[in-house]
Amino acid sequence: MSKLKLLSFILKSSGMTKILSSFLVFFLFSAIIIWFVDSNVKSFFDAIWFCFAVVTTIGFGDIVVTSLVARIVAIILAVYGILVIAIITGIIVYYISEILKIKGTKSVSQFLFDLNNLEKLSQEELKELSARIKKTHTDK
Repeated sequence: MSKLKLLSFILKSSGMTKILSSFLVFFLFSAIIIWFVDSNVKSFFDAIWFCFAVVTTIGFGDIVVTSLVARIVAIILAVYGILVIAIITGIIVYYISEILKIKGTKSVSQFLFDLNNLEKLSQEELKELSARIKKTHTDK
């Protein structure tokens, strides 16, 4: 399984595609609401910038919302963003651990195959196998 297929499978099976899609929609919807209800936000780009600062918890402070509705939307967006970022972090860790597991399984499988077929291996392959065994023994 290729790395891209593995990532696609993990995103689909975990429901992450739906989570990311709904988050993107909510992010844009929040930016539109903030743009319309708060006089400090002069453009849609400013609203996007403010929402980005809220979601990433950077909080530059160059744009500050003052209306009650905008503040409530910002609070909800901040909580939602923190949760989504935490989920994304978990997905990345899972993806990397799966890649490492696959590499380890291939390595162990190849090693066992070579051990079961010693008589069929060439002199060069036997030297490589011997070097791997010595390296594994000295790594411990």
